[in-house]
Amino acid sequence: MNKNKFLSYIILSLLVFNIIIPIPITHAASTDNILNTLAATTIADSNSSNTGGGGIFGQLFNLIFKKILGPVFNIFDGNNTKSPTTVPSGSSNDTTLKNKIIVVDPGHGGSNPGAVANNTRESDNNLAVALKLRDKLVQAGAKVIMTRDKDRTVAPEGSSLGEELAARVTMAEDNHADIFISIHSNENPDSNIKGAMAFYPAGKSSTLASEIEKALVKETGAIDKGTSSATFHVLRNTSMPSTLVEMGFVSNQEEAAQLNSDSYRSKIAQGIFNGTVAFFKN
Repeated sequence: MNKNKFLSYIILSLLVFNIIIPIPITHAASTDNILNTLAATTIADSNSSNTGGGGIFGQLFNLIFKKILGPVFNIFDGNNTKSPTTVPSGSSNDTTLKNKIIVVDPGHGGSNPGAVANNTRESDNNLAVALKLRDKLVQAGAKVIMTRDKDRTVAPEGSSLGEELAARVTMAEDNHADIFISIHSNENPDSNIKGAMAFYPAGKSSTLASEIEKALVKETGAIDKGTSSATFHVLRNTSMPSTLVEMGFVSNQEEAAQLNSDSYRSKIAQGIFNGTVAFFKN
């Protein structure tokens, strides 16, 4: 005997028992209303197609389980059970980044292109990814400060490297940023070396760098070169959590081609975004 029929026998037995020995029920519907409902439902079922197992037992079964108990207790219709709704990070319903002030710093620019190899310039890669990241952060409700949004230096052209780096730090400090993310491309004399890595300020928390590195590698499939402390100017002079992300090596031919690819740049931006969300959630 299947579970449904077994339970129906129990319910019917209880109904018969209740008719023989009435049990007072507080706030129950009147007997007339119940009988009217039974009659109306039975007539409706008898006029429908005969695919549900005929006879009075079948009608009572459909009435009790499908029309009364089923909707109330959500039983016997497991396939109709809705799974919990998940809200993707960055959607309009995810408020993790709402009103967070985030400085996005595309490294180099203008007269300082950074690393150049295999027909790609670091400053171009950095800016392209930074702009994609900015759009994702803004969509998620963050307030984004770009140190640059075009191919230029941040300090006036002709300034020293120290002045250029100080100008980037000043933007973060003056805007009371919650975090600072500097985006770079790497290079190495050994053209076989490739992979992504992230730096964090020496003596300070590595959480932001770790979350971004982990998410970037997951999103892009890049080799995970881990995180490391560093004393770069933009890291040691910012008071908020900060990281410098090296997206890949322009000196590696394969990775240089990826860094030139719009689709791969989108993956990098998504990875950095995901890591940023994870940082604030933790």
